[in-house]
Amino acid sequence: MILNLAVQTRELGNKSSRKNLRKGGQLPAVIYSEGQPGIHISVPTNEFYKLYKKSIGEVAVFNLELDGKEIHAIVKARQIHPVTREFIHVDFLELHKGKELSLAVPFKFIGTPASLKEGGIMEISMRELKVSCMPQFVPEDIPLNIENLKIGETIYVKDIQTENLTIKDAGSLPIISVHAQRAAKSTEDATAQEGSETAE
Repeated sequence: MILNLAVQTRELGNKSSRKNLRKGGQLPAVIYSEGQPGIHISVPTNEFYKLYKKSIGEVAVFNLELDGKEIHAIVKARQIHPVTREFIHVDFLELHKGKELSLAVPFKFIGTPASLKEGGIMEISMRELKVSCMPQFVPEDIPLNIENLKIGETIYVKDIQTENLTIKDAGSLPIISVHAQRAAKSTEDATAQEGSETAE
């Protein structure tokens, strides 16, 4: 997903100036580029929110329009106010053709395991995968079909097959599993056993 956003440069100010910037409907941000100092910019808050919401669950490439130039970048980090939960700062990472980058790509789980109707309980251990790749191969998400996942089965990182991506997470890490309701059954059996002993 490519999102167009017009931004403008800003002077590096203090905490008060950044607060006034946010009050004026602008979000302070920085564009980082490997081997170069960061570019301090301001981003229209409402427009950024609209675009960011569109990209939730996907890796989005922002086409930042700055001083007549276009900079392709992804959101590398964001700071959120602990009370209002609003964004207070955003870090962008510029993409350079021919230079590999590292990022986390969300999984897109496809389907619902039929085993859930048989009493299975689904447990998701990972929602994104750490990878490295060239900018032109950045995926929006990593599709993972889970329809045939049976009770007692687990999909691990080592089971993921990807093209043009180098997986950074350990292959032994579980991504998603379906468990039997053993814990609940054991509790019921224990309760029944205690009731029987009391009766005696």
